[in-house]
Amino acid sequence: MPKTNIPNYRLHKAYGQAFVELDGRRFYLGKHGSKASREEYERRIAEYLGNGRKLPPTRTKTGISCQELAVYFLEWAEGYYVKDGKPTGTFGHCRTSMSMLVQHYGHESVDNFTPLSLDFIQKEWVDMGHARPSVNRYVRIIRQAFKHGVKFGWVNTNTYYALQAVDSLKAGRTKAPEYKKVKPVGGDVVDKTLPFLPPIVADMVRVQLLCGMRPQDVRNLRACNIDRSGDIWRYTPYTHKTEHKDKLRIVAIGPRTQAILLSYLLEKEDTPEAFLFSPKDTVRLQKIEKRRKRKSLSKSGQVQPSHIDRSRPNAAKPSDKYSKDSYNRAVTCACELAGVPHWTPVTAFNWNRGALQIRFRCSTSIFRTRQCFDYGDLRRVGFREGGTCRP
Repeated sequence: MPKTNIPNYRLHKAYGQAFVELDGRRFYLGKHGSKASREEYERRIAEYLGNGRKLPPTRTKTGISCQELAVYFLEWAEGYYVKDGKPTGTFGHCRTSMSMLVQHYGHESVDNFTPLSLDFIQKEWVDMGHARPSVNRYVRIIRQAFKHGVKFGWVNTNTYYALQAVDSLKAGRTKAPEYKKVKPVGGDVVDKTLPFLPPIVADMVRVQLLCGMRPQDVRNLRACNIDRSGDIWRYTPYTHKTEHKDKLRIVAIGPRTQAILLSYLLEKEDTPEAFLFSPKDTVRLQKIEKRRKRKSLSKSGQVQPSHIDRSRPNAAKPSDKYSKDSYNRAVTCACELAGVPHWTPVTAFNWNRGALQIRFRCSTSIFRTRQCFDYGDLRRVGFREGGTCRP
């Protein structure tokens, strides 16, 4: 007697996904209860019944699934997007993009992934509230994954080129939000903040403001990277933002910045490869200041030996150089103490997209105080000749 029962529309409780089992294979349909998952269920059942209760022929025999492509692409990206032995932020974006691809089309063949599929994922990100530039970045990464598959013969060339038909979101023509516009920090705000910063961090801010450096450039300052043979010193960072594009980065250091750096250079003359601005030095100066203000001294006016260093032996030790997070935290705490609006010297790609406000202030000063700009002024803040005015 022929079977009359129809496979049920079911719920995966752990993931909240709808699925149906056909011939022992599980097919995920999307979010349980959604209209899209119901339509996918009806399509699967119609194909199954129309083929005599057998799965219809599929092209997965000659290709790979989107889930497999995502795994191969992430394995490549994990080794490619690395700097100083650590994964860059781009690798995190790759994981976000592949996660959405696998969630909706993980079991589909790469040859069945169409421009409509990519357009659906794009709309999902918009509905989730992601900013327009982020959505465009994620869509580009999915295209990049399929291009990676073409290279190894896993993806048909026509499939990859068809995905180019999905346009990027345009500003003002989508409901996806925009990043908050970055404005240069005011000079009076910086001046009010400096007294509340540790002396070393305050000098870092002054150097960055005078030279228009990126935060990582001022954090990576070392004596061995500074050419002091001329009146204007030339600082060549050992690593910088655009080195993977084979760009040479040179920062000019004038007399005012030289005056700030001179004491640090003399202090670390014997160790030219040491970082000029070190959290270890900040902690040491803080302990010295605490001892100076100490009221409970011995009869001879000295600190008791048992109180000289009471730090726990297993406590975290300060590193040799400031990280972007520790630099940002120091400025944030100083802003709170000074009662001024929050500003940051580092790029914080969060929802409000904080940015290089110190560097923007330096470039803004150049453009506002001169009617004509020469190549030297633009190079001071890292602009390329004939390039756009972005730090």
